Amino acid sequence: MKKIECIIQSKKLTDLEQALRAAGVPGMTVSEVKGFGNEQTRPDSYLFLPKTKVEIYCTDAASDDLVNTILRICGTGQLGDGKVAVYNIEEVVRIRTGEKGEAAV
Repeated sequence: MKKIECIIQSKKLTDLEQALRAAGVPGMTVSEVKGFGNEQTRPDSYLFLPKTKVEIYCTDAASDDLVNTILRICGTGQLGDGKVAVYNIEEVVRIRTGEKGEAAV
């Protein structure tokens, strides 16, 4: 199992949500975050730019397709597009039912 975590431009969230739902993602966690990266030419008052963090749990087989979907929807080729990280997950347990592994995803 994998956890995909991406930091994206907030304006891309709706398009990404629709694309991920169409790809069969049953759920995701979304957080509003601030940070900075290579946009160091901006004045200090704009250093911490608002971004959106999206977290998705998925099967190993689905992770490459989901990352490609994120890149296709959120990539503009400009500074500030964000990052995608993919983590190996040892175990997932659904609290409500106790289901484990892929059944909990």
